Order: sequence, then structure tokens, then C-alpha cells
Amino acid sequence: MEVGRYFTVLALVLIHGAWAGEYLHRDLLIYVVQDRSPDKQFDVEVNGDEVFYMDFNLKKEVPRLPEFQGHTMQGGEAGISANIAIMKQNLNVWKNLSGGPPESKVPPQIAMYSEASVEWGQPNTLICLADGFYPPHITMKWRRNNEPTTDGDNITEYYIKNDYSSQRFTYLSFVPSPGDMYSCHVEHEGLEEPATVFWEPEVPEERSGPGTVICALGLTLGIISAVVGIILLIKERQRLQAQQRAI
Repeated sequence: MEVGRYFTVLALVLIHGAWAGEYLHRDLLIYVVQDRSPDKQFDVEVNGDEVFYMDFNLKKEVPRLPEFQGHTMQGGEAGISANIAIMKQNLNVWKNLSGGPPESKVPPQIAMYSEASVEWGQPNTLICLADGFYPPHITMKWRRNNEPTTDGDNITEYYIKNDYSSQRFTYLSFVPSPGDMYSCHVEHEGLEEPATVFWEPEVPEERSGPGTVICALGLTLGIISAVVGIILLIKERQRLQAQQRAI
């Protein structure tokens, strides 16, 4: 895969960190600026979970967790955009001064799984995860029976990990049906060629119900009847043999 020379600047600002037993509580402000899409991103993470992110089109914070509905950043969108502008200036200076090779590219690890146990005809969600890739620029698309689908899909922002690599999730709402096959198609600069992972629903195990109980009861009664019939037959044969000997 031949790609252009791109640059990315990431800033992880620790606003709170404290040890609690064996665990470190970390609140991070994460800025991403790069000369590819997305050209900017800002979100707040607590212990690796995204709390909310900045929607620069709506110019407001969007909560990822319901508990943080109504929370805002000090300075709001204007303050965050000002910091983004400074980072973009620094990125341009770095690009002009840099004479070295382009930044490294790390391919993603890809996994796909269902959110809940599969039951035919019951709504469910498929999750496709791309993990540990760099830089934070990736394409993830859903296919159903090898046909592109966007009905019911959703994709997250880029989550920045402690090693500065990224992870991203995409979700697809679906209703499991026998014979359907789903796949997640991923493109990234670190991959020699696009990668595709497949998922096909397994046949759910039959649940026990009244019909199952009745069938089991009928089978048991049939076996008992057969055993009783054999016993009666043996006894009748023994009675006839005794009568013949008496004559």
C-alpha cells in the first residue's frame, strides 16, 4: 500500500491522577491534530473510558455516558478550538522542519462479536473492534451477505491508549436470521491490504418448553409400557410351559 507522508500530533493532558489501592485513577484531556481525516479531535477519558467528546460541527460537548449529560468543559468549544489552532500551528512548523522519514504505521488488531447471545428473530448488536493501530486514521465498513450496509450502523471516535496507539469501535444493529453472514471491512495505512473479518450466527440451542416436556413424558411412558409388556409376555410363556409339564 503506497501512502503519502502524513503527520499527527497527540496531546494527552492529565487533569487528575491518584492511586487507589493497586489502581491509578486517571482523567485525561485528549487532543488529536493531523493532516488527514479527522483533522482534529478532542475528548475526555476517565480510566480509559470516554466520558464525552467535542462535536465541532455542533460546537458542543456530547456525552458518551448518560451520567455526564449537561457537563461542559471550562472554556467550552471556543477554548478547545483555540488549543486546537495552536496545535495545528505547531504541526505545520514540525512538518516544515522535519527532514526525517514519515511517522511509523502500526496495523490494527481486529475482532468482531455480538453484544448478546444470539436468538433467531431477536434484535441484537454486532461490534467490530480495531485495536492498537497508529496513526488514528482508519476506515471500517459493514457488509451483510457481501453487500455493503449502513442501516443501523454507528462508529465511535478514536480512543487513545497509554502507548499512544488507538482503538475504534463500530456497531451494527441487526436481527439474527439463519443463513445471514456479516463482515467488517477495515482499511488502514499499516495494513498491506484491506482486512475483512467475518461473523455468522450459530444455531441457538433449543430451549426446554412444554412441548419438550410432553415429548419426554411420552417417550418415558412408551419405554415403561414396552418393559411391562415384555414382563407379561415372559410370565405368560412360563405359565403355558408349566401347564404343558403338568399334562
